[in-house]
Amino acid sequence: MLILEKFKKSLSPKPMVGPRSVHRKALLEALADELPVHSIHFSSKISAIETQQHEGSSIAIVHMENGTVIKAKVLIGCDGVHSVVSRWLGLSEPVLSGRSAVRGLAVYPQGHGLERNVQQYVGSGRRAGFVPLTDKEIYWFFSCTSPAKGTFLAEYPEDIQKEVLENHAKDLPPIFSDVVQHSDLSTLTWAPLKFRYPWNVVFGNLSKQNITVAGDAMHPMTPDLAQGGCSSLEDAVILGRHIGTSFVKNGQVIVQKEMSEVLGKYVEERRWRVALLITGSYISGWMQQAGSGWGMKFLRDAIFYKFLFPKMVRYLYYDSGKLDF
Repeated sequence: MLILEKFKKSLSPKPMVGPRSVHRKALLEALADELPVHSIHFSSKISAIETQQHEGSSIAIVHMENGTVIKAKVLIGCDGVHSVVSRWLGLSEPVLSGRSAVRGLAVYPQGHGLERNVQQYVGSGRRAGFVPLTDKEIYWFFSCTSPAKGTFLAEYPEDIQKEVLENHAKDLPPIFSDVVQHSDLSTLTWAPLKFRYPWNVVFGNLSKQNITVAGDAMHPMTPDLAQGGCSSLEDAVILGRHIGTSFVKNGQVIVQKEMSEVLGKYVEERRWRVALLITGSYISGWMQQAGSGWGMKFLRDAIFYKFLFPKMVRYLYYDSGKLDF
């Protein structure tokens, strides 16, 4: 996950200021290490959701595909773009952006020798780039206009790498091809980019009783501002603050009767911010990948990068508040 993309600019040299690139695996392991052992159950898919009333409060009943039934005082759907929980809430399905992207991790066992700068290449209907994560690992991406419906999209890692090298990276700087060639094949993916219409986030049901959503389940967006993972972390902090405040106030007990109001406050705090992030990400992707004609180049270089993009970057910096408990 790239915390923040900055077009052809160095990562800020000042301590704790500016963008930071984080290996997704390292981030997930750091979060998981804070949980009690056996808290996480893998390969557990939701098949159905229902609610029951108990002593005037709502209880979420979650049915898993393996037959397990879980009763929860609070259900937070973090189940991704194709979220079962968001569907239960009645949110609209994410839509295709008209673009697809390849993402991967390049590994240099002896070190790559590059500075930790974001490198990006923009062309007609495509965009490519990379950023070092460590001295030996580089995150890279390639996005392009999605092929016509029914056209073959490479699925196997070897085919993805071959497709990028032979058909898309031939006229890009040699360093990009070298990065692609050093890919850990197990990390390569090629998928269509989807997003949820921002007005569906602004006006949709993001919570109901004791059930809500977070991350891509709430606000799937294109990766053009690199804020999918970042906004999910914001969700976690803000949701934790609202639930935690109620928890502490009530003597470290989850009071189910309060959860509808608590989740409502979380939703209202997130609704407009994530809708604007979805909008900004889409516009950023469209502007940077729309074409290379003189008119588009002028619009992109003289207006977008000079005036609009800096404003978007400033909007990315956000204080989610403190967890004082």
